[in-house]
Amino acid sequence: MRVLVAVAASVLFAADAWAQTASAAAAAASVRPAAPATLAKAAISPEATKRSRVIEVNVETAMQLINECVAFSRSLNPNAGATVVVLGVSGNIVASVRTDGQIPNNFDSAYNKAKTALYMRQPSRVVSNRWGSPEPYLARAPLDLYLVEGGYPIIVEDLMIGAIGVGGAAGDEECGHVALTKVIGPQPPIAAPARPSTIGPAQGAPR
Repeated sequence: MRVLVAVAASVLFAADAWAQTASAAAAAASVRPAAPATLAKAAISPEATKRSRVIEVNVETAMQLINECVAFSRSLNPNAGATVVVLGVSGNIVASVRTDGQIPNNFDSAYNKAKTALYMRQPSRVVSNRWGSPEPYLARAPLDLYLVEGGYPIIVEDLMIGAIGVGGAAGDEECGHVALTKVIGPQPPIAAPARPSTIGPAQGAPR
């Protein structure tokens, strides 16, 4: 009896997770992008650049991204939240937020997604599609990549100025994409998964 209850609970959880993902994808597709950001607006000041010798995302833009991400997650589920980490190109945390009720794993996930996007200069979904199967993943294990969707580089005027990672949201990948679209401007479409998902429709089916 306990086994049947556990199986039923697992099926219900998977169905709910897939429904949230589908809802997030539909909501993300309807977002109107902001005007393309400029380095003058989104990056640290010329004076700070001289001191740090890098051009990276400023804290104001980082917080805008975080707030948009949390707002999007809660638009899908009022009880949801998110953990969002924004890194500068130096790899240091520019800003991060953990909404109430998030667990430590959510921060670790968000941070490692951002780090993977930063190191690889591309969304963590793209990296996962490329190296996510067992053999390539194990071969690159020493690189400490986190091959899970939800991390994006922050690109302004064709220059990467940081990265964002999302964990614990109602649609991590869509959450990050929407935040970038609303704050930074138009973004490339979210990459389709290269392998069938264990939850929801198989590869190529609508998400």
